[in-house]
Amino acid sequence: MATQSSRSKLSRNLFIAFFIALLMGPGPGLYLINGYAAEGGTILGLPALYFWALFWCAVEAVIVLVAYKKIWKGSAV
Repeated sequence: MATQSSRSKLSRNLFIAFFIALLMGPGPGLYLINGYAAEGGTILGLPALYFWALFWCAVEAVIVLVAYKKIWKGSAV
């Protein structure tokens, strides 16, 4: 079982990663891809903005799954 300090470090890192994913998805991160999307660009056959949103939602889902497996699973509610 993970020690308390390793759990707190993992919690902090996951929080930072989730916050970055929240910013990159629907927030200011859209400006990075907006020019390419406005020109009709696609990524893997999907419109660029749609792919961008799906990618960051997937990143957030992975972060939640890691938190569940590593941090929340052993916690009593």
